[in-house]
Amino acid sequence: MINFIIKIPLCLPLFLLAQTNWQTAIFAEDDWSYIMPEQELPLNWKDLNFNDQDWLIGPGGFGYGDGDDGTIITQSNSVFLRKIFMLTDLQNFCKSILHADYDDGFIAYLNGIEISRSQNMGLIGSQVEFNQGTNEIDHEATMYLGQGPEYTILDSMLLSEILIEGENILAIQVNNVQESSSDLSSNFYLSFEVSEGFSYFDPTPDWFTIPIVFEGSNLPIVLIDTYGQNIVDEPRISAFMGIIDNQNGLNNINDSFNDYNGNITIELRGNSSQYNPKKPYRIETVNSIGENLNVSILGMPEENDWVLYAPYQDKTMLRNALAYKLANDMARYAPRTRFCELYINEQYLGVYILMEKIKRDANRVDISKLTPDEVDGDDVTGGYILKFDWYYTGDNIGGFESVYDGMTYNYHYPKPSDITPEQESYISDYINTFEEIMSSDNYTDVNTGYPNLIDINSFIEFILLQEFSKNVDAYRLSTYIYKDKESINNKLTAGPIWDINHGFGNCDYGYTWLTEGWLLDYNPEGGDQMAFWWELLWEDPNFKNKISERYSELRQNILSKDYIFSSIDSMQTHLGLSINRNFQRWDILGTYVWPNYYVFDTYEEEIDYLKSWIDNRLVWMDSQILNLEIIEDKTIPNQISYLYPNPFNSTTKIDINLKNKSDIKIEICGINGKTINTIYETASSPGINSYSWNIRNSKGNSTSTGIYFFKIYVDGIFRDTKKVLFLK
Repeated sequence: MINFIIKIPLCLPLFLLAQTNWQTAIFAEDDWSYIMPEQELPLNWKDLNFNDQDWLIGPGGFGYGDGDDGTIITQSNSVFLRKIFMLTDLQNFCKSILHADYDDGFIAYLNGIEISRSQNMGLIGSQVEFNQGTNEIDHEATMYLGQGPEYTILDSMLLSEILIEGENILAIQVNNVQESSSDLSSNFYLSFEVSEGFSYFDPTPDWFTIPIVFEGSNLPIVLIDTYGQNIVDEPRISAFMGIIDNQNGLNNINDSFNDYNGNITIELRGNSSQYNPKKPYRIETVNSIGENLNVSILGMPEENDWVLYAPYQDKTMLRNALAYKLANDMARYAPRTRFCELYINEQYLGVYILMEKIKRDANRVDISKLTPDEVDGDDVTGGYILKFDWYYTGDNIGGFESVYDGMTYNYHYPKPSDITPEQESYISDYINTFEEIMSSDNYTDVNTGYPNLIDINSFIEFILLQEFSKNVDAYRLSTYIYKDKESINNKLTAGPIWDINHGFGNCDYGYTWLTEGWLLDYNPEGGDQMAFWWELLWEDPNFKNKISERYSELRQNILSKDYIFSSIDSMQTHLGLSINRNFQRWDILGTYVWPNYYVFDTYEEEIDYLKSWIDNRLVWMDSQILNLEIIEDKTIPNQISYLYPNPFNSTTKIDINLKNKSDIKIEICGINGKTINTIYETASSPGINSYSWNIRNSKGNSTSTGIYFFKIYVDGIFRDTKKVLFLK
């Protein structure tokens, strides 16, 4: 892991960056001078005038011949490399970048000046002897796995002090963790950004990406240091995490950590998603001795289990966050989310979503804690979280099969390693009883059928969200149900929703790209099946009527097109310039990424498609289940009449036309979603009512120019969002 990145202002302003191009002066596979020393080398071995005529010459990298080496060397504790290259017209050089793929540690010098070293090679400027190990920390090369190398950026101000006209020397010392280590790797590339129209070197490698220009973000910045270790599927490794989240909304990588600053453990997560170039991670916050540490991160309730979700196939990066927000707006728990930008080992990895992992907790799935000694009476009756998903992958390493259709109910809580035989017996018997009733002729009976066994409203809203998004995995994968103790709530509850990134038209199989059709009507043989009782619920006329009633209510607020589009716009505005950085890091716009149905060239087109698909889906669902009588019978306010002036420089007003005497609440939010002021008006009169907001009287916001949002609630029900621009 590289820990020495030169952070100096760019030599060119942003508007001139298009007038430069990148070329590679030194490739790993070039011929290098090299030596495996048997004694300490002179201190000037890294200088241009050092005499290396006795050294060997061969193509890099240098290692033990495991597929990523150009020259096979004998087992050694270290190898020292030198490569001379020519430079002319130094005024045409802007920046340089050193890419390093190594096992286990290195120090790099340019004309005798240290420019980079891995953290396992000690402090910057310190000498590491030829026979010294890498602080007992090994580091695996990554390029042979298809991953990119680490890098160090050198800006023009430093280069102007180091580079010289004519011959220059790149010298690198590579040390193993110990001489008996099974591998050694040493692949290094040196590239330069030069003025457009000049050609000094060869084109960059295919994997090369232009370094990210980071000039501040309104997203929090998460930085993780793995101490030279690779992140694997399991076990979790120890690491450090720091989070920057400034109150003024502008964050930079040089700022101090002011949200979280401490230890974590980290591993890869996901099934197919962990094989994407952009990896998802699971992290746990821990104390200095590795014990779980409950903390609040980015304003979310205290816990220790978190997910860094990597939006990759979903190029809007919004689908999961949007679905979870809609669930939360319905007062159903779904993981809280926070957009952020992620660095791991000082490499920029783009936009991520830090979110809560689904687990039993008072602030997450709020059911009773079940301990191993609770094995009888009311104690053993809850709480349980079960999951439909791929079996024997990830956390799904224990469960039981349905006696009716063979579906596997995976244990999510308690964990398979923690659940006792008595608890297994109870929950499997409970599900068996539920399925027995569902398979009977009288399964719809109000007293003896499913209405007495499940929380109907939870299943209704769960199904509506899955069907609205047309989530290809619905009911089959990433599907949760849970149950509390008999003394609290003895009914089975659906949720939370999870993993909707292939929803909203973003999938090319299962006919889910179509805005017509119900997922519950599509259950072909083969592939991932769904429990038989989902379809039986859907076939019950009483259940469908309740679906229609709830959908019709939601279409007036949470599932209204205006509200959903406003949520999308707010998220897009919040992402800001991080969108450009993300797709500079992951150049996938205009490229098919499984399982995209449509491929668009721009982010704006991706957003337009998402909105268009949602609009068409709602129109189709309206034609199938919308109950117009419910809408007509309810007394609802007219739309907001006017918001003026807009833009404004001090005070703005909003008019609301009410049909009846109503209680009004107006939340005023910044583009980060945080509420900065709230206006309450009890029992406003019918007709047009005006409400004013003076930004200069709002605490902490007297100088914050930009976009604000008015969220309007009438009698406690969300009705509309309006956007206003404040200019000084």
